[in-house]
Amino acid sequence: GIVEDTTRSMLGNIFRRVSIQQESPGHDGENSGDTKKDPRLVPFRIHKRIVTTPVGKPLRLLNCPSKLVKVMADAMRAHHRIRWDADILHRDISSNNVLFYETDDGDVQGLLIDFDHAIDLSAVKTKCHLDRSGTLPFMSITNLAKQVDLVTGLDDWESALYVFSWIGTYGFNRELAPDPAIRNKLHIRKWCEGSLDDITNTKRDNLGTANSFYSLTDQFLQKLPNVELLEELVHELRTTLFENPNLALEFRGTHLIIDGYGTDETVTNPFEKRTTKERELMDSLLQVLESFADRTKDLRLIKK
Repeated sequence: GIVEDTTRSMLGNIFRRVSIQQESPGHDGENSGDTKKDPRLVPFRIHKRIVTTPVGKPLRLLNCPSKLVKVMADAMRAHHRIRWDADILHRDISSNNVLFYETDDGDVQGLLIDFDHAIDLSAVKTKCHLDRSGTLPFMSITNLAKQVDLVTGLDDWESALYVFSWIGTYGFNRELAPDPAIRNKLHIRKWCEGSLDDITNTKRDNLGTANSFYSLTDQFLQKLPNVELLEELVHELRTTLFENPNLALEFRGTHLIIDGYGTDETVTNPFEKRTTKERELMDSLLQVLESFADRTKDLRLIKK
């Protein structure tokens, strides 16, 4: 809608606090030198506009999964460097926070943006670290469950997995989106419906086993070019993150592991276990994504 472009409308309730009383001529006229305070308030009329040049385009303007893989590989490579070189955790990987730009040779490159929720892990924990952050469909299970003391770079990788899954199901834009009748039957819809507990449990079930995840990826848009590349990628990322064969059983899965009964019962949280292997797992996840990005080069050569 149309917005009134005035200082009063922009400042709202603080308008009077940044206003001054106007000096007005006295009763004897402007040349008398006699002035008095006018009871009316006149704001400081300083109006600034900042115009910037776009540095990238949103993911919705892409047209095939192979380009998405390349763009996301660049973004997550930047995420990796920032995490381990600068000790900064992004905490909001989503389809809106990755941009791309086209190079002169027709290739694409990715940019990671929007560090509003980022935290400095080298600093003392603050209240901002104790809040959920992110975009609902892409929020990690730990984040949704508000176990934010366990949030690491692995949660951002989980969010990246959700970005691939979301776009694989819904497409990049309305032109590629599934028909309305199909959208009503999509399993992934439950990632943003119901309470946070409902969404958390849904994601635990969807990501818990390969078979349950196949039921979700079976609904990927088959009209997307090279969609099979995306399907293969998300399954390998899920396995690397949640069922990594190089880790012991207590590190695997998305549900709490309960052993014994009564007073002998022990509860193991695989998410907590995996935080101790953050660097190792992040290295493996980046290696997986980069290997798929390299495969897109072969796809471009075949297309040419």
